[in-house]
Amino acid sequence: MEKKRNKKSIVKTVIRLTVMSFICIISLGCMIYWLRFMYRDMGATHYLHYGWELVYNGKTYSGVDLRSFSFGETKRGDVVELTCTIPEDVTADSKLMVRVHYYDVRVYLDDELIFTADSDRYEKGLTLGSGFYMVDIGENTAGRELKLVFRAGEDNAFSSLASPEIWKADTFYQDYAAGNIYYLALSFFFIVVGMAMIVMALAQEVRRTFSFADSVRFSSLALLAMAFGIWVFTGSNLTEIFTDDLIRKVDVNYYAFYFLPIFFIGFHFETGRFKDEKGIKQARIRNTFYGIAWLFGIVFVTYVCYMHIACNVGLRRYLHIAHIYDVIVVALLVCVRVYDLIKGANRHAISNYATVMTGVAALVDLIRYNYYSRYSPRGSAGFTLSVLYIVMIVFVLSLFFDYMSDTVRGAREEERMGLISKLAYSDALTGLNNRQATEQYFDTIDASGEQYVVVQFDLNNLKAANDTYGHEEGDKYIELFAETLKHIFEGRGYISRTGGDEFVYVMLPKAEGDRKWLEGKLRDLNAILSNKDTGHSGLKMSTAYGSYDSFDGDARTIRDGLRIADARMYEMKKKMKESR
Repeated sequence: MEKKRNKKSIVKTVIRLTVMSFICIISLGCMIYWLRFMYRDMGATHYLHYGWELVYNGKTYSGVDLRSFSFGETKRGDVVELTCTIPEDVTADSKLMVRVHYYDVRVYLDDELIFTADSDRYEKGLTLGSGFYMVDIGENTAGRELKLVFRAGEDNAFSSLASPEIWKADTFYQDYAAGNIYYLALSFFFIVVGMAMIVMALAQEVRRTFSFADSVRFSSLALLAMAFGIWVFTGSNLTEIFTDDLIRKVDVNYYAFYFLPIFFIGFHFETGRFKDEKGIKQARIRNTFYGIAWLFGIVFVTYVCYMHIACNVGLRRYLHIAHIYDVIVVALLVCVRVYDLIKGANRHAISNYATVMTGVAALVDLIRYNYYSRYSPRGSAGFTLSVLYIVMIVFVLSLFFDYMSDTVRGAREEERMGLISKLAYSDALTGLNNRQATEQYFDTIDASGEQYVVVQFDLNNLKAANDTYGHEEGDKYIELFAETLKHIFEGRGYISRTGGDEFVYVMLPKAEGDRKWLEGKLRDLNAILSNKDTGHSGLKMSTAYGSYDSFDGDARTIRDGLRIADARMYEMKKKMKESR
């Protein structure tokens, strides 16, 4: 019967996730189509694909179409010269977009140098950037000779060259942003969502709503969203709208990519509340593997940062290691989540499906990237993400809602258990610790071996209050006595009500004056009680008490000490009766 319910629950979860994913994908697809339709005319006025004269390694190629020309393997220092005539219909006030991929560039008009970028970094042996530069080619450029000179800044920097483009100078930035509005919106979506989740995680931590481990997991999800958004933003050449510093842009792009699997695995650490030893053991095994993978990622990124900053080694050099690490992390998480789905683990059903979907999409795009790098004419520069954009939206939102529902459910369970515990260990009338809680506290004192002073109180006249004024007034009499004890002793020891009119106080002396302080409070206690307004002129409050100090006695346990204190309390009670 239980298995049937689990299967039905899984089917319902699959249906809900499928419907949600379908709605998200259709909505995003419609939005992208609408944006593309709206900005279909926002682009370059001319794409300089063909008609180039190309010089490479001493060979000259005429009538080259850059879309199909491939260089094969290139070495650092390889020089490519491109020459063509600017089309006659190019209007005045235009800009030339020159795309670069780890090579420096010089631009000539009729053999006059009008632009250069990254040549100084090349001469110093520093890493170069990837993206595009906008070159102001001025007015009356139609029919003039345009020459571009590229120099590879590293081995295999490129296998082909992107076609230069001519744009309207006065509207370039808004046209380019409009043409890439979906990438811009997507990257900002992830960054804003990540920042919002960071704020929520901090608020949870300040308010102590959830455990620290849960807050760390939630922060990992937030950082994952932010890192992915930054990666999309820098990888889609959108930073060029705001800055032409391609070096920093490429650095940020690689750093974001290298941190993605670390944040991805950080969210999946098992921190839940497990009901049995099997669940706890399974979580420990998983966290061990997750911890090893996470620690390797931290060490790897730290090493890469050191080599890049201190030794000027390009971040791109470690990309193959990062890909291997990505595959290991994704395979580990996908295998664990598939195992959970097979076993019918419904606790994180949405998270399981989302992780599997994202992992498969990431593996597909990793394969596609490496295929493009080796076999595409444009190499890695021609690679664009496929379904991972859409899957990541589903992933982040699914995990966000799954996490929030799980943590809220867990917080409510902890609150419920805390209430049950409070009811089990608190005196219902006074709110003080009850006998059961006191027994546990005594065990703690005996186990610690600390010195203590235990005091036994017996409230006088409770029977008279009950018989004369009724039990309701008797309860108020007890409450008033308990409030008095709280006012005097709370914060300086342990207070409990162990019976009808019996109360216990325990102090663990730390400072030299603690015992004298307690002696003074006990000496003044009955004077304080006699001034309490019981609501009845014929009912005066007082108490008999006895104490035991472990420093002066030889009781083996605190319970033995309490019996001695109890005997002393009865002696005091007897004397109080005789003195009436």
